[in-house]
Amino acid sequence: MSSRIQSYDRTPFWGQKIIRELKYLQFILNNKDQSVNVSKDCFRELLKAIILVLHGQDKIADRVESISTKFNIAEKDCVLLVASLEKLFRLAIKFSSKKQEVIKDDLIAILKIPQDFASDIINVLYGAKLNIENISIYFPKNTYLLSIYWRLDVSLSTSSLNRTLDPFILVQMNLSNGESLSFEISLDVFHKLRFSVALALKEMDEILNKSFFKLNE
Repeated sequence: MSSRIQSYDRTPFWGQKIIRELKYLQFILNNKDQSVNVSKDCFRELLKAIILVLHGQDKIADRVESISTKFNIAEKDCVLLVASLEKLFRLAIKFSSKKQEVIKDDLIAILKIPQDFASDIINVLYGAKLNIENISIYFPKNTYLLSIYWRLDVSLSTSSLNRTLDPFILVQMNLSNGESLSFEISLDVFHKLRFSVALALKEMDEILNKSFFKLNE
């Protein structure tokens, strides 16, 4: 399916392009990944978890673990499903003033979500359990790194040794909440940190290159 909307007389609630989270839902809910079987009961449990997430409750980890165990789905897949559904709901909430049929039509006709799942989404979106007025359409922002400074230094002596000449890295990080963190690490630990970051970036790249994340023009 193309990432652009073709031959349709209006723009769906998520915009002109189908974002990765929605492509993932499309992929999984149409049973294109045999290792992730989302039944109707499982989907409704995921929607209960989404209500907790949208209302800012912090016990979602236990709920995800329970769903993973009960329906024999890997916990990482449950996390991806919850995150993708959260994105869908925050986008849909922007347009919840539209008629239910319009949102549902977007889900079924364009996103190709099975009708039973689309109906459940609409029931939650317009139901009494979801207090839309108290839900932000934006994702909460976590503290993030503003800047980082480092320098190579040498310890000439310590309280136990008169002369050591051990090199180390002095790091200072400034965070978005105004906090500043400083710490020292040895060269060995610094190289291990470099390796861990490179490995994490490689794994992220492999995830983004999976078939359900690719944009088919």
